[in-house]
Amino acid sequence: MWQINMNITIFGANSSIGKYLIDLFVNDNHNVTAFIDKPGSIKLPPKNINLIVGHAYDHLLVGDAIKNADVVINAFRPDFKVFKNNDNYANNISNKTIIEEMIKLNKKRFITISRAMDNNAVGKSNHLASISLNKILYKSYKKDFKCTLDILYNSNLDWTVLRVIRTLPSRKKGEYLVSTQNKVSSFVSNYNIACFLYKTSLNKAFIRECVVISNK
Repeated sequence: MWQINMNITIFGANSSIGKYLIDLFVNDNHNVTAFIDKPGSIKLPPKNINLIVGHAYDHLLVGDAIKNADVVINAFRPDFKVFKNNDNYANNISNKTIIEEMIKLNKKRFITISRAMDNNAVGKSNHLASISLNKILYKSYKKDFKCTLDILYNSNLDWTVLRVIRTLPSRKKGEYLVSTQNKVSSFVSNYNIACFLYKTSLNKAFIRECVVISNK
């Protein structure tokens, strides 16, 4: 059973997903370390928050951010690039550093987000369009995230990989579907992603599993 007040570290806390996560955890009286890359990019709640500004490939800063964490979440959206004109995706770059520091500090619980790359995981709607996205736009993403999966499978971390197909800005009030068999539609809101990450953190669910979610 988890302790009542948990220490949560959120990387990409200034992303749309990360901002929702901060509100969910702080409103439930958990302690949050928010790791962001741009000063002033989030409005901080009045309590239970520690802010670290830097880059998630900086081992010293990452280690400091997770040293007291019960749960570590990488909340970078899977389609977010470090620079617009290249194929360096933020969550791929940060995953490796975070995982290495967690292993070094004997931390266990890690949750990250991935784009669903298998053609069998493209959802019930817009099948051909989703396959095209996977094959053309996210070819380098697929290669890099495979490295993340290889590290996770060979680690002793209690990890969960949340796979999403396409994100939407709408909230949908926390109503979403979860599957380990890819039986979902193609779209999920950022708010629903945050709700899933929040509930999975508290319930310690889907350990060492890759799951896919979508809006209901």
